[in-house]
Amino acid sequence: MVQVHSSAPGKIILLGEHFVVYKNPAILAAINRRITVHLKPNGTHFTRIKAGLMELVVSASKRQLSKRRTHSNSFLYPVLSCIANIQYQMNDFSGLDVIIESQIPHGEGLGSSAASCVATVGAMRALYGEIDKPSICKNAAEAERIIHKNSSGADCYVSTFGGLIYYHPTRAYTHMNPKIKFRFLVCTTGIRHDTGKLVSRVKKFREEKLPIFAELAERARVICNDAKKAMDRGDQETLGKMMTENHELLMRLDVSHPKLEEFIDICMGNGALGGKLTGAGGGGSMIALIPNKKTDEIVSNIRKKIPHSVLVELDHDGLQVNQTLAPDNKF
Repeated sequence: MVQVHSSAPGKIILLGEHFVVYKNPAILAAINRRITVHLKPNGTHFTRIKAGLMELVVSASKRQLSKRRTHSNSFLYPVLSCIANIQYQMNDFSGLDVIIESQIPHGEGLGSSAASCVATVGAMRALYGEIDKPSICKNAAEAERIIHKNSSGADCYVSTFGGLIYYHPTRAYTHMNPKIKFRFLVCTTGIRHDTGKLVSRVKKFREEKLPIFAELAERARVICNDAKKAMDRGDQETLGKMMTENHELLMRLDVSHPKLEEFIDICMGNGALGGKLTGAGGGGSMIALIPNKKTDEIVSNIRKKIPHSVLVELDHDGLQVNQTLAPDNKF
C-alpha cells in the first residue's frame, strides 16, 4: 500500500496587504516553514484526519461528505473539502488516513490554511498519479475560500510554486529573482485574528473616508513598486524603509495591534532594517528585515525580548510530493 507525503510552504506578505483587495499590487514570499500531509488509503469506508490535538472521522460516502462542515472545526474544513472534491472528480470514495504536521501557527497571518490546502490537494493528486501544479493550485484556492471567502488565491499560488512573487490583481503573477538573499524574522503574537472582520473594517474605512483611502492606496502602490525595484537590485536599506512605511499606512487603516507595535519597536531598536505586520493584522504576526551583516547578533538580541520569533529565508521549492510504502501501524 502506498503512502503519500506532501508538503507546502507558508508565506509572508512583504508589502501590499489590504490594499491588494482594491486592485493594488502586493509582494509575497514563500518561507522555509511548511505544512506536511501524510495520506494513505486505510481499507475502510471512513476518512480519518489528525492535526495536532484535533481529530476528525467522517464516512467516506457522498452523503456524509456533503455534510462535512457540520463535523469539524474551521482549520479542518478546507482539508476535508480538498479530499472530497478530488474524490468526487475521481469517483472514488475509499477511506483515507490523513495526518497533518505543521511548522506554521494557525490564524496568525502566515498562510497556514493555504499551505494545508496545497499540501492536501498535492497528496490527493499524487495518490491518483496526477501531479500538475497549476491544477493543484486552482483546486487548493477553491477549498481555501471556505475560510477566506474573498481570497485572491495569491497565498495558494506562492505556496504551490514557491519563491518571491509580485502580484497584481489585473496582471497576474511575476516571479522575482533578487540579487541577494533576504532574511526575515517572523514574530508571532499568539493573538489569533479574524481576517473577515479586518477586511470588513478596511472596507468600512474606504466607504466612509474614500478620499483618504485613495491617497493611502496610491502611496501603497508606489511603495510596493519601489520595494520591488529595491529587491531586484539587492538594496536592503530601501526595502526596510518601504516595509516600515507600508506598516504606517496599515496603522492608519486601524488594522494593527499594540502587541505588533511593541514587537516592531523592539526589532527596529535592535538593528532590524524595517518592520511591519504581515497578513490581515489585528494580532497575528509581524516581520522584520534582518541585515545580512551581524545577523546572529541582531536576532539573538531580539529573541531575548520576543522568544516566539523565528528567522526565515525564502522557499523556492513550493509544493513537494513523494511516495513510500505505507507502514502497518494504525492511525
